[in-house]
Amino acid sequence: MEVGTVFRHLVRLVGFCREMKEDVFPQTQNTWIDQKLGQGQNGRLEVNHHVMSLYAWPLRVYFLGTADRWLGEPEDVVQGFFASRLGRNVFFDDWRKSGLRLRRWLMNGFCFYLKELKRERRNDRRNEELSREPEETEDLDRRIDRAFAVAVVQRAFAVTRKLCEEGGFSDHWKIFVAHYYQGKEYRDIVADFNVDTVRAATMARTVGSKFRKALRNLLVRDGATEAEVNQELATLLEAIGE
Repeated sequence: MEVGTVFRHLVRLVGFCREMKEDVFPQTQNTWIDQKLGQGQNGRLEVNHHVMSLYAWPLRVYFLGTADRWLGEPEDVVQGFFASRLGRNVFFDDWRKSGLRLRRWLMNGFCFYLKELKRERRNDRRNEELSREPEETEDLDRRIDRAFAVAVVQRAFAVTRKLCEEGGFSDHWKIFVAHYYQGKEYRDIVADFNVDTVRAATMARTVGSKFRKALRNLLVRDGATEAEVNQELATLLEAIGE
């Protein structure tokens, strides 16, 4: 999905999730990261992959919103941060102790990382002059939340699509996308799938439940408790101006 497309339809998807009946979360979702870390090196690699794939873009947005853009290409700086921090044994233990959402913990760590890079180059006068470039006027926290909203919806979208394709729900997925993502009426969709509108709605809700669970699980991994997930969904909507 293109980022612009995600923005145009994010409100509809997240709003749909907020309107659905509350899910009953399996208790294991609260401790996914802890469980993976307990599995040794392979589990740690899985956690690191999750963090890098979900949070790389929000960190990039953060970096581009600062006066530190002279430090390097955004992708290189973000990957350097991951290489510096994710290998530390206590990194996730310290996050748990902080009580912060994982995205905030990463942003805080990224700030310190940028300061470290600047100290390393403090004798470079040209870099010092470039560092005086003015910061963006838009509130940076809001930019980060908006970027995270897009990233988390993209991931939930991809997870749900894979589940549907592997589970024989391809038509269900297409109807869900057409109705909830593209905003089409069921009456304009059913002819392509040889079903009536009642059946199409049922098929879409089946996929909707999978999408909602994927999205909520990602928010739990970010540090929200099960009771806080609805508020997190509200935060996503607020971040994109709804």
